[in-house]
Amino acid sequence: MNTSLDQAQYNALVEAKAALARHGIVIIRSIESDLEPAIMSAARDSISSSPAILNEMDEDELDRFMEGLRKAAMKSAKEIRELYIRLIAQLGTEYLGDLVKELDGIGKLFTWGRIAESVQPVNRKLAKKGFRQVKLAQAEEVSVSLALELEGKWPEAFDRFKRLATDAAKVLECEATRKQEPPKARTPPRKKPSSGKKAKKTTKGTGSSRKR
Repeated sequence: MNTSLDQAQYNALVEAKAALARHGIVIIRSIESDLEPAIMSAARDSISSSPAILNEMDEDELDRFMEGLRKAAMKSAKEIRELYIRLIAQLGTEYLGDLVKELDGIGKLFTWGRIAESVQPVNRKLAKKGFRQVKLAQAEEVSVSLALELEGKWPEAFDRFKRLATDAAKVLECEATRKQEPPKARTPPRKKPSSGKKAKKTTKGTGSSRKR
């Protein structure tokens, strides 16, 4: 990060970035440990609510079906976890102007709505067998920790970092523009007027040289 910022602004920006990364890591860990079990719990509720369809499946078929659901849930949780890891890694860039341009996109992806979409691969498998689709309505259904971070601490930390990063990027942009400006042409010094006076030319001849 460019140290041409004043020290107070630089320190605040570094601290805000570190705080945002910490909250992001907590969210990632919660997804890693809690999202797949939450999806599977919702899937089992869906299956148990349709006993007629369930009774048509023998034990081996049910085992294969449940294993397919589990793999789909694991893959979906892994994909969103890897997405969030990539987004957090972007905070480490030294190019602050480029990062500021990406912040709106990062903010839209680090939301409960995006995480809730992770049930869709499982829903496709449930629908194929005739079971009702499932929905994770709120972050608490995954974990209390995820809800606290994603809906409380993360947005606050994100807004603070975005504000500080945007202000810092403007300062750096102005500094870069100033450095690229061509140097002003130097005005040549004015010549001092001569102290001596030139003798006036005599336009008329003397009396002795006049024609008579």
